[in-house]
Amino acid sequence: MFDIADKAQHRGFFRWKDSLCSCIKMHFGRLNRNSLLAKAGQFIRVAAPEIFGVRPELKRRVKTTGPDRTMAAAPATGPGSEKYQRILDAAVEVIAERGYFCSPVSAIAKRAGVADGTIYLYFKSKDDVLRTAIDETFNKFHRQVEEEFKTLKGPREQLEYIAQVHLESHAVNRNMAILMQTEVRQSARFIAEFSHHHLVKYIQVVREVVRRGQQEGIFRRDVSDGVVAHCMFGAIDELLSSAVFTGRVYDAKATAAQVMDVLLNGITAGSRE
Repeated sequence: MFDIADKAQHRGFFRWKDSLCSCIKMHFGRLNRNSLLAKAGQFIRVAAPEIFGVRPELKRRVKTTGPDRTMAAAPATGPGSEKYQRILDAAVEVIAERGYFCSPVSAIAKRAGVADGTIYLYFKSKDDVLRTAIDETFNKFHRQVEEEFKTLKGPREQLEYIAQVHLESHAVNRNMAILMQTEVRQSARFIAEFSHHHLVKYIQVVREVVRRGQQEGIFRRDVSDGVVAHCMFGAIDELLSSAVFTGRVYDAKATAAQVMDVLLNGITAGSRE
């Protein structure tokens, strides 16, 4: 049996459901009660968990074999959930295949295997889905570089590693590479956001490595670390564009080493006078 609070919530649920039916009828015209209830039920199955108190930050409890028989598992909804990641992956795939403006939310939902309305429980808009996918990709890139730098100390080797991971992004997630080289560049807003959030951080990491190499006498002191950083990003980015548009496959490690050799040593034969 329901307690008083449960009964109140139960009554509130059906009052909300009746109100929803009225709203649906305004949009769908003359529908009988069964049709209205069917559409209301479809919406409720998607939206009710969010509306009635299930929040993304809540986590399920699962049994374990240890002394502590409960532990926090991946959240059922919100960032980190399996459905959330499916939506992000589907968005990248669909937009890479069809283009941003030819990729409605319904197509993304279908690829992810969710209802159209479910997208809006996780994201504000299609822009928000795309922005989040890009953010997660580059956050992963920076975490990978930071982790490697804990043991990789040489400035030259660190630059080669950054270039290698950057080049590997095409093989790791070709759809994201296509999206970054084509779709994002068609939007001044997305370019500005990318430059402000991710390119700035990329350039800053490279500049710090170059400055340390200059201090250690490995790199020339009369060269701007900012120019080096932008030249490095530009060279790798152009190689990625070539891979996307021509289908060319690069050996990421070997190509990164060659790019850094050209960048640091030039193409002039013999020693520098």
